[in-house]
Amino acid sequence: MRETVPDARLIVLLRDPVDRALSHYHHEVALGREPLSFVREPGYFSHAWWDYTYAARGRYAEQLERWLDVFPREQLLVLASEDLAGDTSGAYARVLEFLGAPPHDLDEYPRVYRQQYGELRPETRRRLEEAFAEPNRRLYELLGRDLGWAQ
Repeated sequence: MRETVPDARLIVLLRDPVDRALSHYHHEVALGREPLSFVREPGYFSHAWWDYTYAARGRYAEQLERWLDVFPREQLLVLASEDLAGDTSGAYARVLEFLGAPPHDLDEYPRVYRQQYGELRPETRRRLEEAFAEPNRRLYELLGRDLGWAQ
């Protein structure tokens, strides 16, 4: 990609990895591709779970490090989904500035897709937060800022 578009401006939107994993799971269920429960027994293996990698995709630092091996940091903008949801116009302004586009306000910032599903059991959330604690610390070190997710 760097050879094809060396001056590419890369924008990454990150979501709390626990919430991302649960959302990803429910998306696969809605599409009829996931017949299993979200909660797995330790040592259990499922090809569907492996293929959809609910947890692995939330280990962001290792993914961003691969991009940063190829592109300089100033060509990468990382936004947290909480920033986008909490200050959509501000996030939009940051994106425009990053791209070198002139400032522009929109009349509205509608959310295009929203899915409702139940909350995780507290013990499941706690277990996932513990699993993501070290990957989140690595991410915060890489970004030089804390996104407020469990660590």
